[in-house]
Amino acid sequence: MTTNIFSALSSAKLGLLAQQLAIEVTGQNIANVETEGYSRQDVTFEANTPRHAIKYGSMHQIGTGVRVAGIERAHDQFLFEQIMDEGDLTGSTEVKKDIFEQLEVLFNEGSGRSLNDALSSFFASVHDLATNARGLSERADLVSKAEHLASTFNQTGKQLYTIQRNIDSTIETEVVKINSLTTQIGKLNESIHANEPASQYKANDLRDNRDRLVKELSKKIDIQLIEESDNQISLTLKDGTALLLKDQVFDLSTSINANNESFYDIYIDSGSATKDITSTITGGELRGYLDMRDTEVESILDKMNILSASFIQEFNGIHRAGFGVDGSSGLDFFSSLDVTVEHDVDNTGTAVVSMTNASPTTISVDEFEITFTGSNAFTLNNLTTKNASSGTFTFTTGSTFNIKDGFAVTISGTALAGDKVTFSVSEDAASGMSVSSTITANTKKIAAGTTTNGDGGNALLMAGLQNELAFNSVTWSSGSGSYTFDEYYNAVVSTIGIESFSAQATLRQQEGIMLQLNSRRESISGVSIDEEMIKMIKFQQAYNASARMISVVDEMLDALNRM
Repeated sequence: MTTNIFSALSSAKLGLLAQQLAIEVTGQNIANVETEGYSRQDVTFEANTPRHAIKYGSMHQIGTGVRVAGIERAHDQFLFEQIMDEGDLTGSTEVKKDIFEQLEVLFNEGSGRSLNDALSSFFASVHDLATNARGLSERADLVSKAEHLASTFNQTGKQLYTIQRNIDSTIETEVVKINSLTTQIGKLNESIHANEPASQYKANDLRDNRDRLVKELSKKIDIQLIEESDNQISLTLKDGTALLLKDQVFDLSTSINANNESFYDIYIDSGSATKDITSTITGGELRGYLDMRDTEVESILDKMNILSASFIQEFNGIHRAGFGVDGSSGLDFFSSLDVTVEHDVDNTGTAVVSMTNASPTTISVDEFEITFTGSNAFTLNNLTTKNASSGTFTFTTGSTFNIKDGFAVTISGTALAGDKVTFSVSEDAASGMSVSSTITANTKKIAAGTTTNGDGGNALLMAGLQNELAFNSVTWSSGSGSYTFDEYYNAVVSTIGIESFSAQATLRQQEGIMLQLNSRRESISGVSIDEEMIKMIKFQQAYNASARMISVVDEMLDALNRM
């Protein structure tokens, strides 16, 4: 009989300890009701292994109480990976939305300092000169308006480049943050592995911390999660490039790309070598910054350079044909366009390409690329029109020859097949635009007349540029066609507005998706105070009942001792 009594005492004691642990876990849940990323923990009970006993001559099994089978966190791995997948798109879209908003501020047409205003004021001043070609005040006003126009172009070009530089600096910072996150996740992998040694018990709080960091990382760069058999995880990019293998971290780094404005490319240390992954990153904030720097902002800057170069070329072309009141002719009003030549840093040959602007009135403002096919031959591609072929050329080393509407080319050294050279007269045209020093020094040289008699005929021709379709067969997101200078600029502004609106709409959609996913996670993993209070009452009652059982057994033992 005493054996049975002590068995009952043991069962009551185990029940007391089990309910005590359950109350402790409930308290942990309540304490972390507002903790980001915390997953509700639940105690799992199971009956102890029963003992055999003989009663009334027969063998029976009698229960021996309860034990805690585990403390499990409420977690849906499939849902978590969905949140990761949507996180990288949300991250890249947030970046695009923020930077397009910066661009909208830069091109704010309501500021009174827009390029449209500067163009309108400039052409109004040209019209005034046409009505009084000999007027000194009109000439001075035209120079003033021209300098304001050039300054507006300068500021726009420089600010666009500043935005690119700021993005480039942010990319370097983001790489440091990504490395910090992967390092922390690797350390948590180690801790989880150490705290879950072939046991059914889970290091729930450590797992929550790891998930929180993985979620944060997924917003910065596209990742895939692989669950390892030892409770650790590995992380790769979407193309399979390893960022983290359990506790082994592969750090990202940045390196200057001299072929891309000396902006940073992204590399990863694979252990045996470094690999350029700039183009293989497909999502996250890092992809957003790269796209905005190299594609979106660069495209706008290219268009502003082409607008500036085209305007300079067209206006100078008419101005050169006219006459100043002092009889001067053949002069540029704006500083002439110089050819910018850039050799690919990966070239293996010794060829040096030099160019001059041999025909300022006909030279193309597009950007071109030479690709050498041998020591004395190359192909020419138009980068502005998406690598449309512009022909194949042969040359004699050291000789000057013309290609494509006025580029005078001289090639020295030895070229090897595959070497590349880019060139353009529009490179930095916006930021470098200026009024010719000859004109600013003597306004009498402004060629307003078609003759030396001081008529305003040439000024009328220059004023007519305002309504001339200077850009033909230009394609925009809104369509294609021919455009005046004003219309071309307005198309740039409109494109920025469209892209900004699109980014905002996409972000709202992504935020809605993330809200739904996080709500689903909260319904599965979140802490409900009402539910925890019900559990607490239930565990408290069970605890009191077990305590009462111990008291009953104690009374029974007292009774036995008195017999």
